[in-house]
Amino acid sequence: MSIIVIAIASESGVPIFSKKAGNNENIQFSTIASLHGINMFTKCHNLQMINTLVDNGTILWKEYCKSVTLIGIATGGLECDLELLLSCIHDVMVFCIGKKELENLKNLDQIKRDLRQCYPILDHLLESLDPNNVPRSTIVLDFIQSFLCPQAQQLQQVLDNYAQSVTGRWACLTIHGHLVATSSDFCELDPRETRLLLLLAAAQDGAPLRDTLVYLPQMSPNVAFRAVTCKLLADVYVLVICGATPALSQIDELVLQCWEGYAQIIKEAKLVYPRNFPLSVTFDSALLGLLVINVCKRRCVFSRHLHPNQKSRGMSGVHRIDILRTFYVTTAKDLAPELKIVEAEENDTDVVVSETYWCSEYHKCHAQRSGSLLCCALYAPTVPTHTMRLLTNQIILDLSTNKEIYW
Repeated sequence: MSIIVIAIASESGVPIFSKKAGNNENIQFSTIASLHGINMFTKCHNLQMINTLVDNGTILWKEYCKSVTLIGIATGGLECDLELLLSCIHDVMVFCIGKKELENLKNLDQIKRDLRQCYPILDHLLESLDPNNVPRSTIVLDFIQSFLCPQAQQLQQVLDNYAQSVTGRWACLTIHGHLVATSSDFCELDPRETRLLLLLAAAQDGAPLRDTLVYLPQMSPNVAFRAVTCKLLADVYVLVICGATPALSQIDELVLQCWEGYAQIIKEAKLVYPRNFPLSVTFDSALLGLLVINVCKRRCVFSRHLHPNQKSRGMSGVHRIDILRTFYVTTAKDLAPELKIVEAEENDTDVVVSETYWCSEYHKCHAQRSGSLLCCALYAPTVPTHTMRLLTNQIILDLSTNKEIYW
């Protein structure tokens, strides 16, 4: 598995940055120039170079703001939506320096220096696509990776009080990089902006308290907000958007006042990880992995530790991540047509697909859509095909009716 992303100034062809993840070599300048030259040649002939296939991989070109061209190269059998990845990287660039700066590119050297602040976020994003990087692994880029715990509603009340005390808005709590609870106004943010805030918190590298100027690509691409991230416990961060005041030293005191009495509740919530589902939700022993998506809220929950006392049964956790991701990207995503970036101009059929499945010698996959919930389940190969539907349907029913589950 390897990913390379190159950012180039569209007019001059000057490289802005190059990032990579996986077992690949640094890309040479001559190769970058050739890739950009191909794109420029097609533009001169009023054509558009979209993508091309290479040995065991794909190369994709995408221009943003008519000023920056992103080139993505994915090889090694990685199944991910490369166009969506490039869109996320463009969002990160806007998030750090603002849309106006990206559109103008007047001082390219200054832009390069300013974009260095987004490197930790980009590195975290690319590394999370590697299924071998289990603690950081991201299943799908379309959604905000979360986990469901009984304490979510109580934590939401604390987040509302905390945001009010710092005269801020849009607060969230993350554990191990997963979204656990949000303030009541957090739904005002676009899912893309939520994902960026989670990446910012995950890339803090253990800093106890930090404020960062950020631009929200949808809500405020040209006017910066102040994002304050605080580490409450190990792998637990709270993030809030606020104004220029209060000072960071005052926020440090307010954090202690608001959160000191809730340490035990947070510790209880942490116990849900890595199962990511409350213990009150039980699963059949034939279930090897589960990806549940709330399409309306753009959140997903993944687990490969559904049976803590059960052995791996010959399939590694990394393999389960890879199978479910591939199944979603190539097949199950069709069950959520509203997620498509561009629809075809002519649509001959209006067929709504509600379920789909895979069968192989080593495993079986089944996906079912019911309302806003999309469930992708990985089963042992011994499970009869007709039984998969019954098991998946029961999972959706349990998740829909369980009172301890709060999205």
